Order: sequence, then C-alpha cells, then structure tokens
Amino acid sequence: MNAVADASADVFVSAGAAPALLPLRVAAVREIAADVRLFELHAADGAPLPPWTPGAHLRLHLADGLARSYSLCNTPHERGCYRIAVKREAASRGGSAYLHERVGAGDVIVAAPPANAFALADDGRAPVLLAAGIGITPIYAMAAALAHAGRSHRLHYFARSLRHAAFFDELAVAQAGLSLHLGLDAAETQLAIRAALAALPAPAPLYVCGPPPFIDAARDAARQGGWRDADVHAELFAAPVGVAPTVAGHAGQDRFELVLQRSGVRCTVQPGQSIVAAAAGAGVHIATSCGEGFCGSCESIVIEGQPVHRDSVLSAAERAAGRSIMPCVSRCGGPRLVLDL
Repeated sequence: MNAVADASADVFVSAGAAPALLPLRVAAVREIAADVRLFELHAADGAPLPPWTPGAHLRLHLADGLARSYSLCNTPHERGCYRIAVKREAASRGGSAYLHERVGAGDVIVAAPPANAFALADDGRAPVLLAAGIGITPIYAMAAALAHAGRSHRLHYFARSLRHAAFFDELAVAQAGLSLHLGLDAAETQLAIRAALAALPAPAPLYVCGPPPFIDAARDAARQGGWRDADVHAELFAAPVGVAPTVAGHAGQDRFELVLQRSGVRCTVQPGQSIVAAAAGAGVHIATSCGEGFCGSCESIVIEGQPVHRDSVLSAAERAAGRSIMPCVSRCGGPRLVLDL
C-alpha cells in the first residue's frame, strides 16, 4: 500500500520502499573467459543472504555514486553466496573497469538485494534459451536450474569464439540440450536463430539475453514463427548506447510537469533529470533496480501524457500504445505526464 501525504506536510511519500543495501565481501575472483571475471560474493557479516531466483540481478553501488546491475549466475546449490560475471568493456561506462581494476578478494562492496524482472516461468512447457556473449549470465542460471529440476529445455549459446564462451565447460558437462554457435556474423546469427525456432514442434517460452541486435533478431524470428508476444522474454546485458526516442523523433520536453496520481504529488522534471529523481525530490520513491531502462522493474502506468520511450524493455506495440513507461530513463513528449503512482 502506498502512503499518501498532504503536499504541505513534511512526510515522506513512498511508491515502494527503497531496499536496505547489503555489505558483501569478495571471497574470490577468477577469469572464466576472455575479458570476463567471475566474482564470488558473501555476506560481510556471515549472515544468510536474501534468496534469489534465476534471472535475478544485483545492483552494485560502487565508488563516486556509480551503480551498475549484474545478473546472478549461480547454480541451484549455491545459496550461501552470490556470483556475478563481469565483462571488461573497451568502452566501459565505469562499472566493468572499476570491478576489473579496483576490486579483488577481501574487498567489501554494497548491493541492493536481488531483484528479478526476467523470471523463469513454470507453465509446463519446455523453454528455449538464447544467449549471446556475456548475455549468458542469467541464461546460465536458468539452464542450471532447469537441469537440476529435470525440466526439458534447449539452450543456444552464441559467442565470438570458444575462448569468449563463459561457462562453456560447465554447460558442456551438464546440458544435453546445448547448441554452441561460434564466430557468426549478424546475418548468420539471424539464420541460426530462425533455424532453431523452426525446428521446434510448436512455439515455446523464449528467453533471450544479449546485445540489442541479437534481441531484435530473436524477436523478429519469433514473430515470423508465430510466437505470441507474451511468450518472448528478453533482457539486455547492458543499457543500449544512444537509445533513440520513439515519439515524433524528438527527445521529449526539456522540462514538464509530473503528477503522481495516487500519491497526490506534483513536481517539475528538469532538463537532464530523470522522472525517478524528480519524484524522489518531491518525497516519492519509485522502486527501480537497473536505473538504465533494461530491467523493467520500475514500469509504471501512464494515465495521461505522451511518453517518450528510451528503455529497451517495451515492445514496439507497447510503446505505440503509450500506456506504460520506464521512469528511470524515459521522458514526456508534452507539458504534462500523469502516472498511476
């Protein structure tokens, strides 16, 4: 339930309480593929860690206000620790460089408890898992959980080379349904995805993680193969660079009025300020995890206004409908935006 405060009162209004951060001690760091390091994290005080489910991620809070989200890549028996795999990006925005260069065994970092906007459903059907590059991290956890539970599934893993395929040894031992695709260009990748889906007797739940072109290719293949949108689940391993707005080809108003209907709060979103930040300044916490428009945890219902979408979660149809928005990155194409918060 949301608390609602009088606008004149000095009372905090919440649309979702901010989770307490967890101090985590780095127990071990090791290379698991080219430019990829695996970090094993334990509770700094030795206490039990909050539970997680396959597809979940940790949002790490690093130095100088830097915060980044990384998928948990544990296997089902590893409940006393969290594992994340981080690729050292040549054009790092700070997170991967910090972890690779400044974090080692014995260090303590803090993180929000695991959040999951990419959950693996259990509807009795055998899912198909598609991963590209470091996008294997949540998919590996899903595959391990499915294998542990004896659930039938297929995993197609696309990597630049065997040297770049994280978790390949573990997958090769445990995964009877593994297909590895190495060194394919964009056209070859698209053909391989289409062939993988065409080989299925019927559409099945599809889980996809990787860079934007890979996800686009998978969604296109699924659409052509008769998949329902509800059966296609996708998550980027990072926020896309230079996401283009989808309303009228513009980046939205420099400033606009934000109305949070259920909280009874009005404020102005300034140029360069996120909706989440503006709401927080007015005393309303909008629960979010990645803060970069790719996890979907902050999705909010639009009551009035024209969203300018900058996320990588909503489908083209959902964007065109304009009924929801990811307030961590998106803006408004008009002077006023009313959200059901």
